[in-house]
Amino acid sequence: MTWRLVILACVGVLLVSLAAGVGAAAPGEGGPAEPRPGSQPLGDGLIVPGQRVGPAKLSMTVDQIVEAVGPRFKRDEFPKEGIILYEWRTEGLWVSQVLATKAIRLISAFGTTDKYHTENGVALMHPRSRMEQAYGQRYKEYAYPEDKITLVRYHDLGLQFGIVNQPSNPAINGRIFQIGVFKPGDLPPTKTPAQ
Repeated sequence: MTWRLVILACVGVLLVSLAAGVGAAAPGEGGPAEPRPGSQPLGDGLIVPGQRVGPAKLSMTVDQIVEAVGPRFKRDEFPKEGIILYEWRTEGLWVSQVLATKAIRLISAFGTTDKYHTENGVALMHPRSRMEQAYGQRYKEYAYPEDKITLVRYHDLGLQFGIVNQPSNPAINGRIFQIGVFKPGDLPPTKTPAQ
């Protein structure tokens, strides 16, 4: 599995969740066996640029994050990209670790819930314009048209947004499906963007 497939799977989950009405079924109504991504946000759901997503902090080790978040995660290695990806789907959390050094590279909230939010009030599923109102336009943009996403990074803040780029689906096009934090400074993408 490549990094591209991980992103496509996430966008697919987002599309399916939106098509199903975004909300989870009420108790006793049946519905999917697993809640939608991010339906059980961690802690206060606060995303602090360059620092944390809920209780998961960049200053922690993976073991400490597992202790804070819980032992039910999926782990995938991507040797070509040089990362290990930990995913807590129900909690809507990704942790990207550098394969060679085991350093935490990026912590991200993802999914179709607005329960995760930055200190400036930008939440998952908000439109891109909300991000620009809160943080300005001093960012680097990385387009991945084949994956139907655009990554926007505020390198000086240590803040990343994943924006859906699918004009054929106006319900989600231009919406934030991922918000991540990293140590402020240049964080090159693991995959080469489109030119």
